[in-house]
Formats: sequence, structure tokens, C-alpha cells
Amino acid sequence: MLSDISYIVPLWSWKKFGNAVRVLSSYFLSRLTGKYFVWGLPYTFIIEPTAICNLRCPQCPVGLKTLTRPQDHLRFEDYRAMIDDIAGHTWVLLLFFQGESFINPDIIRMINYAYEKKIFTVISTNGTRLANADFARELAESKLGRLILSVDGATEETYKIYRQAGRFEQVLKGVANFTRARKALRKRFPLTDLQFIVMRHNQHEMKQIKKLGKTLGVDRVIFKSPQLYDFDDPEATLPTLEKYRRYQKSDGLYQLKGSYSGYCKKIWYGSAITWDKQVIPCCFDKDADFKLGEMGTSSFEEIWSSDRYHRFRRSVVHRRDRINMCRNCTEGLKIFFK
Repeated sequence: MLSDISYIVPLWSWKKFGNAVRVLSSYFLSRLTGKYFVWGLPYTFIIEPTAICNLRCPQCPVGLKTLTRPQDHLRFEDYRAMIDDIAGHTWVLLLFFQGESFINPDIIRMINYAYEKKIFTVISTNGTRLANADFARELAESKLGRLILSVDGATEETYKIYRQAGRFEQVLKGVANFTRARKALRKRFPLTDLQFIVMRHNQHEMKQIKKLGKTLGVDRVIFKSPQLYDFDDPEATLPTLEKYRRYQKSDGLYQLKGSYSGYCKKIWYGSAITWDKQVIPCCFDKDADFKLGEMGTSSFEEIWSSDRYHRFRRSVVHRRDRINMCRNCTEGLKIFFK
């Protein structure tokens, strides 16, 4: 479709390309030499539109009610200032973190403003708001690049075990609303994935969810292994399928399979910003324990180049196994899990 070309071409930037090359070059040179180099600025960001969710999923810090930091919406004026600050080097924006992004009333404006600044946006959602046909059409008309729909069940009975407070039929209606609207607009973007976290209670529905995805008209069905935050009864969640078990039991404790070095690409090419403008290293810092600066108080480039940020990166390189959030992250593992 012509819309594919017209969507992608405006995102190209030689300046951003050159910056990405510098960032990745410094990472690989650091790995090869064992020395520490950081050139350029991150080209991938997470910005959190909200830290509030309408569901209560039992392995999510919001669902578990264990999130210790404040929870509210990002104001559009603050978001616009963030985008203006980082647009010169940012190519990809993950417009989601701990909350349900579509709860933020300005989410469509946020998507479109990022695109104006040559930024490709990705959103992961539980899909409940798409049941509103007007919103589903607005989203299909927007400049969103990729939509990930988290539907961890192929039947109502299975879906509600994990997606607590959600309604399966409402989500299916919403996905259908969106894919119909996108088809009517003759658009390929946003590319649309139906995501299925493979768990003990739903692994028998993997074939069924593939069929459902085809019926709903999504582009792909993707399977993920579950990440745990509550280890009181992990076997209740972990699937029996070895491919989708990212943990193994050792000396009575569950830990990630495989081994990794202290190097982490994510803290070279990416960064994250919470709804209240705190710069944190990555998506694993759920509680913003590692605050590296505040947007609006300093520019991102000043924060990125600060002693505090350099100290954090060096601590990951030299003592990653002592950082609690890093011990639950698969980045850099010799055994890779989805």
C-alpha cells in the first residue's frame, strides 16, 4: 500500500542514524576492549503516559498493588516538553510502562505529536478501551506505529484468571473495532500484534489463540514467557513448556536461566521517563529506585552525561549481579527467552 511508504519515509533522519551508529559503536567497543565508552544519545525511549491501570493482573506491580511510587497521568504539556528535548536523537518511543496507556485522555495527541517529530511509537495495551468504536477509529487514524494487544486467554474462563477485572468479550469487540477501522482506512499501520503470555493455566490454548488472531485480523500472534514478581507460588504461573520457562530452581530459589556479562545494551541505546518526569535507566526499574535526573529541571543530554548516570552504567558493568532489578532481566543472557 502507498500508505506504508508515506508513513515510513518521514521518519528517516541522517542525524538520528549517525547518532545511533555512535551509540552502538561505543557499546560494542566497550564489550571488545573491556573499557568504558559512551558516545551519542539514546535512540529508544520509554515514556509513561500513566501509572494507573483498570485491571488487576496478579504478576504486575500495579495489579499486585506493590508499586511504591506515586500513580497519576502525564500531562500533555510535560510530554510535549520531553519530546521537544529528545526528538533530535530519538527514533523509537515505547509509549507505555506501568499503567494502561489508553486511560490517559491525551494519548492520541501524544502519538501524533511524536510522529511530527519523526518518532515511531509503540503501545502495549489490555485493549479494553477499544470497545469504544469512536476511540478505536481514532487510534486507527492516528500515527501509531505498532500496537501490542495483551490477551492472555482464548476463552472467557481462561482470560479472567490473569486479566482480572477485564471482560474477554469486551476486548474481542474492541480488537475487531480497531482492525475493521484500519481496514476501512486502507492502512497497514499501526502494525498489530496479539500477545499471549504462556502460563500454566493457558498453555493449552496456544493453537486456539492463533486461530483467534487470524479471525480478528491482527498481523501476528506472539508468545512470551512470564516474568514473575511474586515468588510465593511460582509454579502456579510458570508453564510446563520448557521453552517458555525463563526461571530455574536452584538451592530452593528461582533464578533466571543462563548467564550474562555485566554489559547491557539497553542502558546504552535507551532510557525511560516516568509520568512525573523522573529519568530512570530502563523498564525494569518499576519503582523508580534509580532516579538519574528530572526532565524540566535539566535537559536530557545533561542528565545522560552526568556523573550519576555514568556511575549507574559502570555499576551494571561491574556489579550487575548485585542490582536486584537486573537479576530479573533477560537482557544479555546466553540463553534467550521471549
